[in-house]
Amino acid sequence: MRKLTFLPVLFAFVACQSGPSSSTSAAQLDLSTCDQFGAGVKDADAVAIDAILADPKKYDGQTLRFSGPIQSICQTKGCWMRVGADDQMGGQNVFIKFKDYAFFMPLDGAGRTAVVEGTVAIKEIPVDQIKHYLEDAGKKDEAAKVTQPQIQVTCMASGVALGKR
Repeated sequence: MRKLTFLPVLFAFVACQSGPSSSTSAAQLDLSTCDQFGAGVKDADAVAIDAILADPKKYDGQTLRFSGPIQSICQTKGCWMRVGADDQMGGQNVFIKFKDYAFFMPLDGAGRTAVVEGTVAIKEIPVDQIKHYLEDAGKKDEAAKVTQPQIQVTCMASGVALGKR
């Protein structure tokens, strides 16, 4: 009987030692099977995208690693992407460009999980840029409706790892 009462205590101890919850760390990807871009990503430990979107000022100016689902990618070149869930945080996402314009994402990458290393910033995006990005995404009707600049959580990425489909 003593052995049976010890097991639940052991399991509770191990569960408490397993690290941060999913709200502060991202799902682990096996980076050895990921497609790597730019400087690549060496470590899969990352801040979950919902943590950044919940409190972007906390992360403003920080270089870090985060992960989340790719919502859209520039369909002209793959020179930017949006990471975050449409139904999460009111549809917010992080707008990501690639350092020194040195690498691009595959045009069919939407829906894959990305681990991104880069510097997060909160920026005001001018109307003409918003329209340009919407047109790149094939959303010409939506672009025509833009009349005001927007505050956006952005990232200048030095490396990206994409999970396989």
